[in-house]
Amino acid sequence: MRHWKTLLCYCPLALVLSAGGYSQSSSPRIISKPNLHKSLTEPPCSYASTQHRKGLVRNDDRVIAWLRASHNGGAIPLRLFLSAPRVINDTYGLFFYDSDGDYVSAFPKDYGYEFYGWRNGVMVVKGKDGTLWSALSGRAFDGPQKGRQFQRIPSLMTDWGHWLMLHPESTAYDLYDGKKYPAAPLPTQMSPEAQQTMARVDGRIQATTPVLGVLVDTQAKAFPLEKLGERACFIDMVSSTPIAVFWYAPTRSAVAYSSLLDNRKLTFYADDISPETAPFKDKETGTRWTLAGRGVDGPLKGRELNWVNSVQCRWYAWSAEYPETAIYSTVSTNRK
Repeated sequence: MRHWKTLLCYCPLALVLSAGGYSQSSSPRIISKPNLHKSLTEPPCSYASTQHRKGLVRNDDRVIAWLRASHNGGAIPLRLFLSAPRVINDTYGLFFYDSDGDYVSAFPKDYGYEFYGWRNGVMVVKGKDGTLWSALSGRAFDGPQKGRQFQRIPSLMTDWGHWLMLHPESTAYDLYDGKKYPAAPLPTQMSPEAQQTMARVDGRIQATTPVLGVLVDTQAKAFPLEKLGERACFIDMVSSTPIAVFWYAPTRSAVAYSSLLDNRKLTFYADDISPETAPFKDKETGTRWTLAGRGVDGPLKGRELNWVNSVQCRWYAWSAEYPETAIYSTVSTNRK
């Protein structure tokens, strides 16, 4: 299996981005290339298990999986559907893939959005009315809808093989012969445009460090995802919400859930002896939980945790959008 740290680096760029690498400008710099990528709209749907039998999706393909929906959600392989178009307008949601910031944002369904360019190193999307949106935060910063905020839909990044193991009955897009859509390898270097628009990077963390950015009410917090073991669980409070952040290194996946279920607070931890299907447990009931936040063994089997607004990305992108963000600083993680 490939090492997750290798996959999360942009080769030499990770060595040169630092707090002193860019000058702070008085206003954000934008580079526009609106015709660089062509959006994908309403691809025909199928089921994950059906698509897997065709052999066109690899087990290690990165996917954005959405949760808490019909058919137990669904998954989109980035290489086959998002790496080339960068934007999907679909019934299941709006999906924005920023290869530089290493994230996919998932928002409620809408149409008419397209790739526009970069701002502060972060991908910009243009709506059909000309409004410009941050692909990471989902905030409109220019145009008729300036100030409007998209709400995220529950989602997480993982690998196709792991998602298929959890939810083979979930939704996927129909690949046909594999040539219907413009498949493209995931970029391995940061674009010059993203670099050129970056302001001075917050030096508390190295710029390309992967983090899980969590937003509750107006409070933002970043959870660094480096130097962790195979399984980890962070317990914290963001705003007034007690949360648990699950981390699973084999699929390089992080996701946040509320620690409250039916007004009962659960204490989650990473369990080394649990199977890969459910790497986490809670101390109160001993229920085993999947990355998707579902109880699969124990008294709470069949229950689902409440997803907390979060996105897995690089530190420079998160801190550019949320400059007042706090950072989870406790080095120990919750284990049995």
